[in-house]
Amino acid sequence: MLYSTNEFRFLEANLKQLSKISDEIIITICSHFYSGEPENKELLQKSFDIISNYDKCIIKLFKWENSNIKPRYYHNLSRKLGTDIAKNKWLFFVDADEIVDDNFKDWFETVKNTDNAYVLTCAWYFRDPRYKAKSRETDSLLILKKDCHWDLDNELERSQLYQKLWEENRIFHGDKSPLLGLDGEVLSHHYSWVRSKEEMLRKVRNWGHKDDKNWHELVEQEFNRDFNGTDFIHNYEYEIVENKFEI
Repeated sequence: MLYSTNEFRFLEANLKQLSKISDEIIITICSHFYSGEPENKELLQKSFDIISNYDKCIIKLFKWENSNIKPRYYHNLSRKLGTDIAKNKWLFFVDADEIVDDNFKDWFETVKNTDNAYVLTCAWYFRDPRYKAKSRETDSLLILKKDCHWDLDNELERSQLYQKLWEENRIFHGDKSPLLGLDGEVLSHHYSWVRSKEEMLRKVRNWGHKDDKNWHELVEQEFNRDFNGTDFIHNYEYEIVENKFEI
């Protein structure tokens, strides 16, 4: 799990779910956020306290390295560090705001001997965990360790990495479409934008796409009104659902 304290509110729910499916949970944490801003030490300690309640967890800390190169390596380095110390045959890469569904374990038992890598279908949420997008996304990577290689100098975004895997015929069975669980439901839930105004402003100040748009203005506009049923990231339409997890 790639973790920063900007995702603190999701940590407990994520660990509860991962504990149901994993023999080991490797949590990689950098001394700084992606932007180079130092981590929140108080929230880090609270995070360590939560993690200590889960005996399957292994924490791997790494230091920020200032560079003139746009630090795409931050994510690849985190995943490489986790890969290097993982003992299991299968690796499942998730961020702290991606929470696996209860149907994952049964689904995995049916496919683990079929292919060497999968990209899971997720549900996307915005502002409140009850607001679920009608559109689905592809998200977390599940892959055999022997086939997993992270290039620290490669600036590939995760979606481009998935495309590269497809082109190399290393991923998916059948028509290479995103995979759903046995009951046709999503396999994970992506809460990246389920945040208060303050949390969202902190996210857009520190994340890898901080220079792509005027995120600060978009967040301010969003919270100057009640939720209007669409988001400013993808323009997805939303429905109201029951909150699945305590976040």
